[in-house]
Amino acid sequence: MRLSTSTNLIAFRPDWVSYIPTLEAMRRLKAAGFDAVDWNLSDAGKPFFRLGDDDWRAWAEEVAALSRSLALPISQSHAPFYNALEPESPKAALWEPMIARAIEASGMAGVPWVVMHPGTYPDDAVDFRESRRRNYDYFMPYLELADRFGCGIAIENLGEDGAFSHRRPGGVYCATFVELCELVDSFHADNVGICWDFGHAHMMGINQREALRAMGKRLKATHVADNAGRQDEHILPFQGTVDWRSILPVLSEIGYEGDLTYEIHNSTSRLPDELVDSMAVLCQQVGRYLLTLATGRV
Repeated sequence: MRLSTSTNLIAFRPDWVSYIPTLEAMRRLKAAGFDAVDWNLSDAGKPFFRLGDDDWRAWAEEVAALSRSLALPISQSHAPFYNALEPESPKAALWEPMIARAIEASGMAGVPWVVMHPGTYPDDAVDFRESRRRNYDYFMPYLELADRFGCGIAIENLGEDGAFSHRRPGGVYCATFVELCELVDSFHADNVGICWDFGHAHMMGINQREALRAMGKRLKATHVADNAGRQDEHILPFQGTVDWRSILPVLSEIGYEGDLTYEIHNSTSRLPDELVDSMAVLCQQVGRYLLTLATGRV
């Protein structure tokens, strides 16, 4: 198990307009001591979003080449996301082409798993039957595309706070591990699995030891982030209330073969430029401790 982080760990600046580009972020994350990265491709529609450029394939080749030269593998990526089951969503025209590009770019860089969000059909029944059916139909073409480019799709568990308020008041689909396992199993495919977001699960009050055991070999990727159980804060572990000492040992118990991957951009996003790299090193040091919890090895 390696220590990885989203490239967005040192991406956002306090004005939320300035942005540290992916290539620079990769160099600085390597210098901070990370073993691998999660390629953040989820920021569709923002000025710095390179997948929207005409030369996006050339950029993907640059990222792939830098990954090789730094010996910094890209063990997962994050595709753009929105509620794709919202009828006539105004975001679809932009987001859907970018999702396809994210999968192709990931294939170009040898990324094994592309993380995607499931959708929730508005006014769905309590059992989410319609959401399950529509997610199956939605993901099937992307699984075929991912297979073409040598990737798999890791479907992420969701959570509910103010950021998800546009979805149905009764909940979001795949907020529970039961729904997520059922959806993944319905494809009967080798290139689909689960990305478990510990912060989302914490907001939902899920017993994460039980969840990880139920997922077992379906688990292909992780999003490691803390919060206080109310909002998706994306902060460094031990700054919130997730019980990491209890949860992480289960990863070895179930034979998890992926990486421990941070998604904690808010740990650095408000810091002055002069402190970002020092904070990245601290995050790496905390991550090494997390690995000892997950592997039982000091």
